[in-house]
Amino acid sequence: MMTKHKFRRNLIATAVASCTLAGMANIAHAQNDDEMLEEVIVTGIRASLERSMDLKRDASGVVDAISAEDIGKFPDTNLAESLQRITGVSIDRRDGEGSKVTVRGLGPDFNLVTLNGRQMPGATIDATSASGSRSFDFGNIASEGVSAVEVYKTSRADVAPGGMGATINIVTPRPLENDTRASIGVKGVWDESSTDSELTPEISGIYSNSFNDGMFGVAVTGSYQERKGGSAAAQIGTGWRSFPGTVVQDWGGQAGVDHDWGGIDFLNGNHQNQPSPDDIYSTPQQMGYVFTEFERERINGQLTLQFAPTDNLTATLDYTYSENDISSTYNDIGGWFNFGGQSTIFSDAESPGVQTPLLYSEDMTDGDLPMGVGEQAVSYENDSIGFNIEWNPIDPLTLSLDVHSSTAEASPGNEFGNSVGIAVSAYVRDRSTVNVAGEMPVLVLDVLDGAGGTALRPEDLQVSGSYFRNSQMKHDIDQIQIDGEWEFNDSLRLKFGVARTESDYQSAFSNVQRETWGGLGEAGDMPAEWFTPETILDRFNGSYGETSAEDIAFLGGSNNMPLNQRFSFDFYDVRDFAAANYDDGAGTGDCADGSTWYCAKAPDQYNGVKENSDAAYVQINFDSEIASMPFGLNAGLRYESTEIETPATAQDYGPIRWVSANEFSMPMVGEPSGIIDTGEYDFLLPSIDARLEVVEDVILRASYGQSIARPNWLDMRGGTSYADNPRIDAAEASRGAPGLEPYKADNIDLSVEWYYGDASYVSVGYFEKEVENFIGSRVVEENGLLDNTPHPAMGPRYDEAVAAVGRDAVLIREYIYDNYADPDTAYLDASGNIVIVGIPGEDMNTPVDVTETANSDRVVSIDGWELAVQHNFWDTGFGVIANYTMVDADTAFDNMVLNDPQFSITGVSDTANFIAFYEKHGFQARVAYNWRDSFLASGVSGTGNNPIYVDEYSQIDMNISYELTDNLSIFAEGLNITEEAGRNYGRSTDQVLGYYEGYARYNIGARYTF
Repeated sequence: MMTKHKFRRNLIATAVASCTLAGMANIAHAQNDDEMLEEVIVTGIRASLERSMDLKRDASGVVDAISAEDIGKFPDTNLAESLQRITGVSIDRRDGEGSKVTVRGLGPDFNLVTLNGRQMPGATIDATSASGSRSFDFGNIASEGVSAVEVYKTSRADVAPGGMGATINIVTPRPLENDTRASIGVKGVWDESSTDSELTPEISGIYSNSFNDGMFGVAVTGSYQERKGGSAAAQIGTGWRSFPGTVVQDWGGQAGVDHDWGGIDFLNGNHQNQPSPDDIYSTPQQMGYVFTEFERERINGQLTLQFAPTDNLTATLDYTYSENDISSTYNDIGGWFNFGGQSTIFSDAESPGVQTPLLYSEDMTDGDLPMGVGEQAVSYENDSIGFNIEWNPIDPLTLSLDVHSSTAEASPGNEFGNSVGIAVSAYVRDRSTVNVAGEMPVLVLDVLDGAGGTALRPEDLQVSGSYFRNSQMKHDIDQIQIDGEWEFNDSLRLKFGVARTESDYQSAFSNVQRETWGGLGEAGDMPAEWFTPETILDRFNGSYGETSAEDIAFLGGSNNMPLNQRFSFDFYDVRDFAAANYDDGAGTGDCADGSTWYCAKAPDQYNGVKENSDAAYVQINFDSEIASMPFGLNAGLRYESTEIETPATAQDYGPIRWVSANEFSMPMVGEPSGIIDTGEYDFLLPSIDARLEVVEDVILRASYGQSIARPNWLDMRGGTSYADNPRIDAAEASRGAPGLEPYKADNIDLSVEWYYGDASYVSVGYFEKEVENFIGSRVVEENGLLDNTPHPAMGPRYDEAVAAVGRDAVLIREYIYDNYADPDTAYLDASGNIVIVGIPGEDMNTPVDVTETANSDRVVSIDGWELAVQHNFWDTGFGVIANYTMVDADTAFDNMVLNDPQFSITGVSDTANFIAFYEKHGFQARVAYNWRDSFLASGVSGTGNNPIYVDEYSQIDMNISYELTDNLSIFAEGLNITEEAGRNYGRSTDQVLGYYEGYARYNIGARYTF
């Protein structure tokens, strides 16, 4: 884009200009206008960097920005991927593309996203539960219709609160502020993650024009994108269960060692390097591989109309729409462990510490080897309509009225639900071993000889369990704001305003799940041609530990080669077959057609939060001099008052059923009932920013402000939500707290910036945040929370079985069936699988592990340093941008603490970026390196108070373009060109939770500007 350098006004420049103009007044009239006004034309990357640098330099407080290089030409195809170039900003990725952002170690829910200054709703869907996230998914917005993205890292009275990390403002084109322009771009995307890669199309266009001497303006943007990709993951699916070291106990008359569910009996002699009493050790609950193929279709559009009948009045009406449809199909294979017949080879780590079995093995005679297939389909839709009028009734006063109504909705994109799956199983698993000695985990199996030796066969497969999940979320925002500014003189201005914001969050979730993991029908019932043989290991580039024959022999197995065989198959083939042959009512939930092979037509869980906020602010902007040094001061105060109302549902449950070795179900009883809870809070938030230009182009900044981040929606929900799949030791539930107060932070920023050349600067900044009302999650065990839920593993039948056969779950169920066969309490289902049902008055009602949220009394300190340099090498066309952010928090997850709830900040990590570019003679080239250190993603996993860490990650992207003519350019882009993989882990780096293969993505295209 062609831009003019704007002559930035300050006291020194004004004085110099005044003297110069006075001396030149007598001769100026004799010169031509062209001679009086020198126009400096800058285009492309350098123009974008200059605009961003000018915003940073002239802003109050700490602000960073990325500007479009030209109309319709944002630097990256994804806004989040552009934002990660900003100092202190890192991103989360979904399907290999930037999705959500973390700023200064504070995650997506701590950052407020606005569109042209308006709060934007966000809606997401989780695969296994309703979502309560407030975060905005940048993957829903195409970058072609964006002119700039601004990141406000310090709080201001005139900016809506909610961004404790930062407020991120997306700016779209305004026709009366731009020259008449139009452009159209076409692109082809090649994503190597798909097993069936093909070039998918993208097309975008923008038109902006003004009419009648600037009285009317119209801007239209639109884009359509298709994308196809895939993923491959090796996972310890539900995480690691952790236990104290080898303390000998007495259970059921037998000697053992901490033999809670999942613990190891170290007295059987089948263990190497076993932990000491001062250690903590962990066991994996499941191991498997997941292979996914996805397709995405994204449509974006915006219409902006402006009317300026006079110089003192401008009215703007705009409408923004986005739709993002994502569908995926997965095939997986893996197996659960029953925690019996265990053998291990532990890492010889320093003691005391966290010990990990590098090889964990179990005897799984006749165990199931499930292979699943399923679909996930979600439709995201965002609508926003707004009206703004700015009026200057008298010279010193400017008033504005802004009204908007915005909606974000996420809904299932499949008739069966948003996340559905069905499994087939071969009951041929013998000795099963997980090897985590390498970068990725692998599964080593002995397959029973009677099932074809080491080979898997389609004729051994039969239908087993299934699930049909239906998750929905909708978030509405209606907002009205009145702002005013009174300019007393060139040095003093007063800003003021009031606002009303009404937010309405709704989510619903249902799950129809069949716990028939013991199998339906007979092996070989389904046609063998449905199942296509596939390999596993060639989908991964990650290293894995070798399993020697000696090690496998010690563990009790015979095969030392990792599993490298699976079958892929079609969801609809198996689902339709099962619905026609096995509709025995074993599923749970109110199903769409009366069948248990559909999603529920009514939600099991409903969550709603109505949040209404009233605000008022006042802010003084003052410009002056101190000892001839330009000085600026902004000071403000904002008042926020919020009321919360949370309608929800409560559900009753019946006796627990033990339906397979490691699967339990808790059926719902009756209809859910409605409940409503309330909460409220108010805050007075001060802010002050000072800047001093100590010498020309060197600026010192100091800022102090208080900011808040509102709780996750589900953190505030009413009632308690229960998982309908309890464990052997407890049911699981989650609970919100409508009376939660938001996070509150006292923020200090200090920085020095040197602007030493065109589009060149260096800056050093220090920040500190003292966070109160810290909201954390914890798991607490509650007894007596559920009536009429006797647990079959918590009574005299279970104790008698343990004393007779030990802790093997399969043998326990067989013993209870053989000795207490009763149609109501111990029986075979229609497929011949043992089902044990809890007996009221005899078995204990299940305890419940409740994940709950609460405000903490402690104050958490986060601080760090931001270092940045942007340098253009004179007129060579070369330039570099580099930044590094160091972040630290005074709280961390203690890996040596097992059961006590822990409060810890998630997402805190160092980040770095390095970008080198060249731009000259119509040619552009840019290479970007992005790095993020490891960080804690969650303090709670599927196995309780166990952490999830994300390993450090780096990525290299590049793009090149060439202007064939003044109007036509072609370009090529590559993302993650070195195909870096992702990895996360538990209490130690050896406890891998997931390895996610990395892939490159390439774009080619052309762009024409009219």
